[in-house]
Amino acid sequence: MALKAPEYLSPSSITTFEQCPLKFKYTRIDGIREPPTDATLLGNFVHDILEKMYLADPGSRSTNLAREVARDLWDNQYRDQVSKVVAEKKLNDFRWRAWFCVENLFQLESPETRNFDGVEFELNTSLDGILVRGFVDRYHLDDGKIVIGDYKTGKVPNAFFVKDKFFQLMTYAALFRASGVGETKRLELIFLKGPQVFTREVTDWELEETVQRIKNVSEGIKIRCESESFETNKTRLCDWCYFKSKCPAWSKK
Repeated sequence: MALKAPEYLSPSSITTFEQCPLKFKYTRIDGIREPPTDATLLGNFVHDILEKMYLADPGSRSTNLAREVARDLWDNQYRDQVSKVVAEKKLNDFRWRAWFCVENLFQLESPETRNFDGVEFELNTSLDGILVRGFVDRYHLDDGKIVIGDYKTGKVPNAFFVKDKFFQLMTYAALFRASGVGETKRLELIFLKGPQVFTREVTDWELEETVQRIKNVSEGIKIRCESESFETNKTRLCDWCYFKSKCPAWSKK
């Protein structure tokens, strides 16, 4: 009996498949959940702080409000989660690293002046028969066209590698178009550790290229589900992979 492909894809799962089909199988078909890491928890914490701040009345958006939101999230949710991953003596460092990201946002923009049409906006749309889901950190309209913004709490990449980082947002632009919400004008990658913002204009051919890329991945998943064979892809990324210990490419013979 052939393996069953997942009901939907997301930008992250598409990237996972392209990096290593077997890892995709472990996570999206076998349903093995990777435990949270310092990096993922930091990203979630910062995203939640900014989401709640931007949902507040514009006039109240200040560092004081952000600090109150961060404290409330920490006490009621994140302290317990982070304590399972980060040593007790490093919890304060974790909180400071998160706060530096929030402070850096205030260097990039004045939150009290920003108006967004969507914050943590869910997209759940079919692209040429392929269901794709995702959450947009924020978007607003500029001259009737959409500007998509996405927070990043990781290291600022070399400019040479930035283009690949836009795939997630280009997918969102394709979903906005397919769902009838509107056409996307510009993409913004907001690296909070820099802080630095990378922008990219959206073109029709790039949207078509993105949809074709998604179709190729969907077809690749289908073929491998039918054959029940998902190959490994041994790269430097394996050193950070949760599944390395069980991966046949790294098993001792």
